[in-house]
Amino acid sequence: MNNPESRTELFEDKINEFIERLTLDNQNGPALRRTYSKISKMLTSNEKIEYIALQKKLFFNIFPDALVLTNRRIILVHQGIFGTIELWDVIWRELSDAQLRLGIFRATISLQTTKGDKVMDWLLKDPASRAYAILQEQEERTAEERRQRSIEETRAAAGGVVISTPAAPESAPAGDDCVAVLKQLKEMLDAGLITQGEFEAKRQAILSRL
Repeated sequence: MNNPESRTELFEDKINEFIERLTLDNQNGPALRRTYSKISKMLTSNEKIEYIALQKKLFFNIFPDALVLTNRRIILVHQGIFGTIELWDVIWRELSDAQLRLGIFRATISLQTTKGDKVMDWLLKDPASRAYAILQEQEERTAEERRQRSIEETRAAAGGVVISTPAAPESAPAGDDCVAVLKQLKEMLDAGLITQGEFEAKRQAILSRL
């Protein structure tokens, strides 16, 4: 396996398997390979192509545009007739929404991102559906990451309300301050930012110091 030629052959085999898998969705093998070859040279460290969906227009489809999905980005590829290439890309967390429209013969994927809206039309139905499934998975993953960040930011901005019991005794909040802290804790509980157990522990800690 240390033989450079063996590693090259193994790498080529993996590429061939990937392209062959994409052709099962009725996509053009040579066009897929050209797109893969061009985009793979532009990938960042540890970035890999997960799927390619090619346009298939009714006429003049020698250099089809493509929707390329990697583990880090969404890339729209426009290929010119003289070998020119134009790219538009966004990282996954910049995706706000993805929509799929299936027509009679072709499909369209619409993207809403923080960098603007984009549309990739003239896609075959199967490749469009597979690409959309990946987009949906990433969209859900990104939404969960945003939710977790929002929770952490809300906790950080909660005015020093610490959920864990402090090691050293605190001075008890006085009067209205105590009510305000308890009210804030209840709002965090209702919003799902803390658990019932965390709420009860903090409430008891505050009441015990009154």
